[in-house]
Amino acid sequence: MAFASCAHYESGYYTAYRRMAEDRPDLILHLGDYIYEGGTGTGGVRAHAGAEIVSLADYRRRYAQYKSDPDLQAAHAIAPWLVVPDDHEVENNYANMVRNDSSPALTTAQWTARRTAAYRAYYENMPLRPSQAPTGNSIPLFRRVRWGTLATFHMLDTRQFRDDQACGDGWKVCAAADSTTRSLTGAAQEAWLLDGLAQHYGTWDILGQQVFFARQFDASGAASMDAWDGYRASRARIQQGWLDRSVRNPLVLTGDVHAAWANDLKADYANSNSATIGTELVCTSITSGGNGSAATAIPNVATNPHLKFHSGLRGYVRTTISPAQVRADFRAVTTVTEHGAAATTLKSFTILDGQPGLRAL
Repeated sequence: MAFASCAHYESGYYTAYRRMAEDRPDLILHLGDYIYEGGTGTGGVRAHAGAEIVSLADYRRRYAQYKSDPDLQAAHAIAPWLVVPDDHEVENNYANMVRNDSSPALTTAQWTARRTAAYRAYYENMPLRPSQAPTGNSIPLFRRVRWGTLATFHMLDTRQFRDDQACGDGWKVCAAADSTTRSLTGAAQEAWLLDGLAQHYGTWDILGQQVFFARQFDASGAASMDAWDGYRASRARIQQGWLDRSVRNPLVLTGDVHAAWANDLKADYANSNSATIGTELVCTSITSGGNGSAATAIPNVATNPHLKFHSGLRGYVRTTISPAQVRADFRAVTTVTEHGAAATTLKSFTILDGQPGLRAL
């Protein structure tokens, strides 16, 4: 199984999709930002068609442009996809019905119409079942998919039901982020997730979701309000929920941040000696952010020793899942501004059955 996210068309070529297809995975997860909503930019290697997308016709044209790419076509042809959107399929950093952006200026009715159009186009263009057809400006996205008794994929929606980002979004020191009333998933989705985790359908319970899950504070105590750090009680309830339900192998898969990470998940992030209770693998972007950086120093590791790996290059994560272990290979290309770069494995880890946490290879 391979997983990926964040494929800004203007920022580079989709070589990583081609390399993913060449690995011949059995399954591909796409964790969001399949398209980007912005208009034609400057300095990219190719250009979006048209201005920022707002109408249904706009969104349809944008999907058509992205899907014309032969490397993306190769990845779709090689394996079935499980997909969830993040924010750019609609608008950057939106939260439920709250806009984060003020441009273009939209009335409430226009914003509602834009969200309706975005969900309609996503449903039309992505591999979703008829039960996930949108109704007005909402779409039923979270769902559970079982891969026999080996793995259960719990695909989450972390945009449509969230409370607005605390303290005005961004990286902040923010007491409101600790509020027990704040939720990233909404109460119904949280209950659905915990109920599914209690069923123990497969050896591995895999959460496919969008934003950084593990705690990451900088030296000042600031954290990203758009990630689970902006919804700390929500994260704590889910982590405690899988402990209470004796989930043997919780594995969180993440996109969004345009960098690769591998993280241990802790019962108490404030205590470096706290038990490891799960694992998070974060894929970098396919192209978003341009070529990125090969630097491997882990940001903020002094205040977050549970963060075990980081890379700013572009690529994807390739996993091999068996009853005994999950092997994760962080795959990267050296450039996306030129087409055809080779992919190399930057780092590999295993996660052993019944033993949460990362083991470097």
